[in-house]
Amino acid sequence: METNVRKCGGFSKGDPGGFVTFRVKITVSNTEITVVVKYPRAKGSHKTIQDLKQREESLLPNGFGKLWLGNLVHALGGDWEKTYCRGHILDYSLENGILKINTETAWGEMSDVWHFIEQKYPSLQIFFQTEECGMCIFQTNDATGEVFPERWLLDWNDEKENVFIWEYFTDLPAVIEYLKDNGIFTAAIEPTKAAIIAVLDQIQEERPDDISYMLEEFVVVDD
Repeated sequence: METNVRKCGGFSKGDPGGFVTFRVKITVSNTEITVVVKYPRAKGSHKTIQDLKQREESLLPNGFGKLWLGNLVHALGGDWEKTYCRGHILDYSLENGILKINTETAWGEMSDVWHFIEQKYPSLQIFFQTEECGMCIFQTNDATGEVFPERWLLDWNDEKENVFIWEYFTDLPAVIEYLKDNGIFTAAIEPTKAAIIAVLDQIQEERPDDISYMLEEFVVVDD
């Protein structure tokens, strides 16, 4: 299952059109974002990032390096002092006209950066899916599931059996099917969160030192 989808778009001059998507995974101290940009001029965006990376020195002084998001904002004609951009691009690639970017940011996803890009390129539509496990935040602005059809996240850790699962699912029947296919349980149950949790809780109670898990639903929110 493809789990790295995300965003940053329109880094070339003019308004390329299309849409931007990103998934945000937030840990206690950083955010990992994989970005997918789909529009005809993705090559121009890719070149902007390449130009930043290939410079001998950072475009602007900072503590993140040449691929600091503030450099990106500046390269696009923005003011990094007015745009919260505490993070940097870890890696990026351009394949089949799709630009993928993975970023690391401090404490949360950099919505200021994405909103700045939206303002600069009004025809871009940004979709996101964000996870912050420590604060139990699981959100998306993709109400129709056009870009992010996944609505459930399963995290299953079985230390004794060396089984570690981190998967996304469109619905609860898919979660149940996956758990059965992977030998977690075999019982027939109703496709509800309560029913699944009841079964997983029982398994965990039998082996509390070995098993931990999380089953979370992505809530649709306004961007």
